[in-house]
Amino acid sequence: MTLASLPADGIVRLEVTVKPEWLDYNDHMNVAWYVAAFDLGIDAFKDVIGITLDYIAREQRSTVALESHITYQREAHRDQVLRVETRIVDFDGKRVHIYQELYRDTDLLATQETVSISFDTAARRSCPFADDMAARYRTVLEAAAALPRPQWLGRSVGIRQGKPAA
Repeated sequence: MTLASLPADGIVRLEVTVKPEWLDYNDHMNVAWYVAAFDLGIDAFKDVIGITLDYIAREQRSTVALESHITYQREAHRDQVLRVETRIVDFDGKRVHIYQELYRDTDLLATQETVSISFDTAARRSCPFADDMAARYRTVLEAAAALPRPQWLGRSVGIRQGKPAA
């Protein structure tokens, strides 16, 4: 199976521009808007693999987030053009592990990883991926197979005891 609009490396890229209303009292992009930018990247990824609004309405299947983790590396400011890169790093019969990076030019600003689950929109509960969707995820995962493991993948939240504060 091939997906015509899937880049050869399996990474879907989307550009977003930091809007004035995305800024907080520190005059940089608020954390909520990092999440929003990543969510727009997931929407673009879903469009590429065929989980469009039409697909969701017709098949009554979508995905919903179960867990998410963000690392913040650098600030983003008003009117900067950012690039969201979205790829999958794993999936099984019901779940997909999505990894994203947010860039300004070549500067890494943030990362997000999310585990989402296949969701029956009529029954309002999880369900196995439809065969066609599982095949699409497999195609995307195979496209990204040659990429190195992302440096920031699999991080956890916590304070390492015994390490002095910077």
